[in-house]
Amino acid sequence: MNDAFTVEALWAWYGKKAGSLAEYDVMRCTGGAPRRAMFSEYIIAASLGNPPAAAAVQDRLPWISVMGLPFSDQLWTGISVMETSTLRDGANRAVTPTRYMLIDSTELVSRRVEYTTLWDAVTPVRLPPEHDESILLEVSPQAGQGLAEGLDTIADHVHGGTAGAGERWEEAVDWAVSVAALLLCGHPVVVTGGGRLGARARLAVFDAVVGLLPYGVRSGLRVGSCVDGGDKPPTQLAFGPEHTPSARCVRLGTPPQVPAGPPEDYRRQLSRLIEVVGFDAVTAGLRGLDAPVAPADHGALLGALGRLDPFRAAVSAVEAGKQSVRVVAEGLNSLTDGEDTDSDDFLRLVEWGIAYAVEPGGRELHEALHRHWTHERTGPRVSALMAEALLNVVLSGARHAMDSTSCRARLDALWRLVEQCRKEAEVLRLLPGSEQPADGRRLGCAVECLLLLGPDRVADDRAGAVRALRDTRRLTLEVLARVSADPARLVAWLTPLAPAAPEAPAWLRAWAVLSVREARRASRAEPRPTAEDAVHVLTATVRARRPDWAAEAVGWLWPQLYAIATEPGDGGRPDEDGATFRLPFLNRNRNRDGSRKPSSAGTSDAPDTPEIPKPPGHPPGSPNSAAPADRADPVALVAPFGLPDARTLRDLLAADPEAWRHCRASTDVLSCLVGLPPVGPPWREEACLAYARSLHQIFRDGSLAPFLELLVDELAGPVLDEPWVQEGESIVLEALLQVPHEAAAANLRRRVAARDEERRRRQAAQERERAVHAQRLSEREAAHNAHLRAARQAQESQAMQKAALERHPGTGLATGTGPRPATAATVPHAGHGRPPVLGGPGRTGDGPGSLEDLARAATHVGSSREVAAMWAPFTLDLESAAGRQALEAAGRWWEKAQDGERAALFGHLERALLTEHQCSIDVTADILHEIRRLVMAGRASGHSGGGWQAGPVLREAKRDLRARRSRVRELRWIRLMAHVNLVPGTPRKPKKWNRGSTAR
Repeated sequence: MNDAFTVEALWAWYGKKAGSLAEYDVMRCTGGAPRRAMFSEYIIAASLGNPPAAAAVQDRLPWISVMGLPFSDQLWTGISVMETSTLRDGANRAVTPTRYMLIDSTELVSRRVEYTTLWDAVTPVRLPPEHDESILLEVSPQAGQGLAEGLDTIADHVHGGTAGAGERWEEAVDWAVSVAALLLCGHPVVVTGGGRLGARARLAVFDAVVGLLPYGVRSGLRVGSCVDGGDKPPTQLAFGPEHTPSARCVRLGTPPQVPAGPPEDYRRQLSRLIEVVGFDAVTAGLRGLDAPVAPADHGALLGALGRLDPFRAAVSAVEAGKQSVRVVAEGLNSLTDGEDTDSDDFLRLVEWGIAYAVEPGGRELHEALHRHWTHERTGPRVSALMAEALLNVVLSGARHAMDSTSCRARLDALWRLVEQCRKEAEVLRLLPGSEQPADGRRLGCAVECLLLLGPDRVADDRAGAVRALRDTRRLTLEVLARVSADPARLVAWLTPLAPAAPEAPAWLRAWAVLSVREARRASRAEPRPTAEDAVHVLTATVRARRPDWAAEAVGWLWPQLYAIATEPGDGGRPDEDGATFRLPFLNRNRNRDGSRKPSSAGTSDAPDTPEIPKPPGHPPGSPNSAAPADRADPVALVAPFGLPDARTLRDLLAADPEAWRHCRASTDVLSCLVGLPPVGPPWREEACLAYARSLHQIFRDGSLAPFLELLVDELAGPVLDEPWVQEGESIVLEALLQVPHEAAAANLRRRVAARDEERRRRQAAQERERAVHAQRLSEREAAHNAHLRAARQAQESQAMQKAALERHPGTGLATGTGPRPATAATVPHAGHGRPPVLGGPGRTGDGPGSLEDLARAATHVGSSREVAAMWAPFTLDLESAAGRQALEAAGRWWEKAQDGERAALFGHLERALLTEHQCSIDVTADILHEIRRLVMAGRASGHSGGGWQAGPVLREAKRDLRARRSRVRELRWIRLMAHVNLVPGTPRKPKKWNRGSTAR
């Protein structure tokens, strides 16, 4: 573009002859006389007025005007140069001739020729003396050179001498932008204060101004280096005096005031573009817009800026469906802080920016989003869009069946942007939407979003996020309700919320009992949690199946729960005096004689309340067995945000009896108040002591005074029912007898005496049955011992015969004269004492194969069952070489095996000797005793480095010895019971080993 080129120009010489009194006229021109009129018309139209005297210092000649001449079929550029001369006319006046050249604009536009370039091409040209057709101009364009020179000239006239070069250049740009915007007003603009500037410097100033307009404006723009100040100057932009009529005067270097409307819009948008995109990029883009356009065409000029504006370009791309990460990033980066916050285009770009920011390669959008998000004007709008984006991820994941991993990955990426901008609290407050019922679906998506993110990402170490969750009660309650089935997740959510903190709201302090130990202080602080809050916490304990939580919740939230249980309605009805309540459960389940009916599903008058579905893995019929499929979750019947009543509390108490097994007497009292049977404490001493302490507190509660007699009657039921004599029973009875109600205490004593009498009668009958059973066991044991003795004698006899045969090999079976071998009738029965012979049929004995297998199992640490099976044949003869080697191999295995495998080795060895090798009980015991003796004596490993350790083997032997002693004591007791008759009805102390059992 900067290469020199030649352009053909039409020309005319306008002036008069020396000494002539005629007017100025075309003296000669291209084409001769036929074109004089045309050139005369052009020159007169381009005339800038009467020049000053030759001696004037300012506004000296030459005066240059450049005018675009748009015709219907072609664009031309007219250059008029009014110069000085030495000629005088007939009136002795100085003659100021004018050179005029007309150039086809096609080449000028294609090369983006500036005013200074045209002047450099025209200055050295001298018009021919004859009527030649045309002349050639040598043009050397340099893109942007005139613009740069003009800004330097303007910067020299900027006020403020102490300002730096950079600041003066910026002010020069502002001045040029403002003057360019003034051209849109339609009035001529006259620049003042440049009287000493030469013609080329003035044209450079015009290049600086017009360079900030689309290049196509030059096609019809008229500029002049100077006008004489007459009315209606022929130019739209020129230098001239301050008194020029019908023109807007602007002092060089002082930015003018641009009127509101399109001019101000153009100035504002152009300034923003220069600030965001850069001056060079903007001016280069404007030079590229060469379509002819008039300054009065505001829409075209603003549209041209829009094409250069990355924001508008991005909006257009989004509307056309051609957006990309780069386009959206450029559009957002082009906006200044707080700009276009209310426009739909801005919101649309931010939406796409959030969508692209979580995609691979979207890092360039993070800075743009961060800048707009942290601004005070645009921040709330971006936060609202981010909340919508988070909900849309959850909604789209559910709609398109996306797996939780992909949803969590996108949520993590979005939440990372939230964390970078520290907008967690603002987004959390926007997630649930309004409090209208129509936002139920949005609330569900918000809850799912927080659950996928997790408490560590949402609220951990973020005070603002914690305050937001505390403020959005509806959202936080839904989250806690969703995770209440998992105790670990529930505590993980409650921990960052700090429900026991003094600044926590009352509804959240009710949850403190599930996560911290400061529950008493939190639940009793003012304002106290409401009854509804207490039911929410109790619902969470049932869902989590945490009896310890249920005990804490009932204990610390007792006043709220008691208020629900005793309110008029399902929980009870007013008495005749209107001051007390009746217990409906007691009225339904009492006989005429005052005894309590046994509770059963078939006889209870309570409504059919379904049980909580249990987790898989529990056997049918167990306390945690699953409920029938046609029954709904009772916890689901308790609306998380509904108004609680006695029916709600009754559903919770009846949902899962196992959930209340660690609760104190307070839960039983609530059960009685709402019409359910009490459960009682776990029958352990510690639990009964806690139950008794709860009873003492309840009896001091004045609000329960009208119910004490009926409550004691009901609470004594689990104590007096079977099984009797439970651990801690006396502790609970003693606490019940201390009730401050004499009639209730006397009635309980009568029931205890009747229970004890019935227990004595049953014990007498059981003792008689035990005596008969003991006699039968004694007889059976005697017969068994006799059989064992006979088998042992037969085994010893066979061993003696075998020894005799070995001492006298020539007798017996070898010669046919010895004693005959034992027949089938004389051989002991299998399994009663006959050890197998090593090396017999089916056995490898002490052959190399068996020892090698045992050594291999010891090296590779096989299972205890395999080692015992391989070792068993060799234990029958421990004194042999094979037995000693096998013992050493087993010792090496013992050194490498785990504790569990060690403990099981002797058990497997005993079973192998009894079943596979048909050893008797006594022989097996002797073999095991001999092995232990060798180990403990330190003679088991020999010289091969075996790994036996006497400590574990000694402990095993001691446990075996204790078991045998216990069996001996039991047999002695059985024999005693067989010979001693006890007086019927005599109580016996229960066995120590059966103490505390509830299944007798």
